[in-house]
Amino acid sequence: MLFRLLPWLWLPAGIVVAAAVLRGNLPLLADPQAWLTLAVVAPCGLPLAGACRRLRSIGYPVAAWALFAVLAPFTAVASLFAGLLGPVAILAYALVLSAPAWIIYAFLRRAQRRQP
Repeated sequence: MLFRLLPWLWLPAGIVVAAAVLRGNLPLLADPQAWLTLAVVAPCGLPLAGACRRLRSIGYPVAAWALFAVLAPFTAVASLFAGLLGPVAILAYALVLSAPAWIIYAFLRRAQRRQP
């Protein structure tokens, strides 16, 4: 159950943590109103989660976690600032920042198919 919720929750959680760190207001983490306003952002985290899931499924779990560890914080901080422009901007940033993971997945998948 938890692994089905994580792809939906990582971006809203990352935005809340990034906002709390940037503002220096750690009690913001417990504010239920902050979580409710980020419900529309939840699907925007799926592209990166999907790329990492695909990498794990073809046998590269370390690469999947490494890419997630690098790209997720950038996506959360970028989404925090893109939120000033609206949900469409958040989606655009999330798609662009998940592109490296999808490119690496495509490269590794192609390399696997070429092996005899």
